[in-house]
Amino acid sequence: MLPAFVLPVVLGLAQAPGPGALTAEPKAIRPGESTLLSWDYPKAAQVRLEPGGMVLPGRAQVTLRPSYTTTYRLFDTRPGGMELGSAEIRVVPDLPLGEPARVCSFDASAKAVLPGQPVVLKWECAGSAKIHMEPGGMELDGKSEVTVTPLETTRYTISVNNAAGGQSRTVEVAVLGHGKGAPAPAMVCSFDASAKVVKPGEQVILRWVCQGDAKVRLDPGGLELDGLSSIGVIPEKTTVYTLSVNNLMGGVSHSLEVQVEAPRRVLTEKDLVDPEEASKPLAQEDLTEALRQGAERRAAAPAGSWTLRMVVSGYAAGLKQVARAAGPKAPEVMVLPYVRRDGFHWWQACYGAFPTRARALQAWKEAPEELRRAFKDAFPLRIQRLPGVPSTDPPARR
Repeated sequence: MLPAFVLPVVLGLAQAPGPGALTAEPKAIRPGESTLLSWDYPKAAQVRLEPGGMVLPGRAQVTLRPSYTTTYRLFDTRPGGMELGSAEIRVVPDLPLGEPARVCSFDASAKAVLPGQPVVLKWECAGSAKIHMEPGGMELDGKSEVTVTPLETTRYTISVNNAAGGQSRTVEVAVLGHGKGAPAPAMVCSFDASAKVVKPGEQVILRWVCQGDAKVRLDPGGLELDGLSSIGVIPEKTTVYTLSVNNLMGGVSHSLEVQVEAPRRVLTEKDLVDPEEASKPLAQEDLTEALRQGAERRAAAPAGSWTLRMVVSGYAAGLKQVARAAGPKAPEVMVLPYVRRDGFHWWQACYGAFPTRARALQAWKEAPEELRRAFKDAFPLRIQRLPGVPSTDPPARR
């Protein structure tokens, strides 16, 4: 004969505890109250619950209503099966009532839908309680969800109660029509970019403002974003960005183009007298090694030396362009770091190291025609005063 009254109700498996666990909630109850015993033993297909000898799945929950303090034990049903776990449920006549039941959250997946569209109502409650939902008079558990399909605007109410008290909370789902009072379709009020023409590697800020409770999508990329926001993008090529907004009543799209300036013309093999003479690592696009060699050559240049600053680039692919244009003079090219004031790291190419500005200008006139044609904006600068290059000068003495 069982020493306690057992309600053999096997509940949803998704709420079972972690592997190898046996828990009871609550562990102390007043006479006549129920508790929930949960377990998960994946290695046991079936278990036996004592007292009572009930055979149940290895992963399940049961509701218990013991008449007095009872220790429940689970055993493996296989021959020679061992005890898997135990839990004591205390029945205390003068147990304090505890906290009243309360609704921690109650919300709907959508606050406005078209007739017949599904809406998921979700809630979470505290305190051992029964949950009652209206309309419908449904009795539900303390942390769950339900799907409804209202045909007209409906106010849903959940009520929770236990021996210490209770609480109610309401959420309204509007069912929209197409007549008077229906919301307007979503609209893009503004969509703009911080710059419409940029150089390769530069960042652009896209900004937008939308009206209407809407979902916002940005392409390319398919990003789902909010209705009043901004985002930074770095386009690799000229790109058309499209912002689309939609709500239940419709939507609209706006587009804008951000142009990426074409890189300098890359000379072909036919432009070179002897392309095999182009020095490494420029031709192999090895930026790390190129920067290392450039730093060594800059450090070895006498103080006050001049060079010709040719190009600033964000891509290692530009190294091959410099190598092809310089041809046999490629070893004369120094690749140096260029650090912008905002901390962005690029690199710059400089031609040669010369004792005077006049000598630098003369050397540029004697440089390969392909190099001078590709980098018409080259200009002389002192090596130690190149913009963006960390100083290698020794600190001044005090």
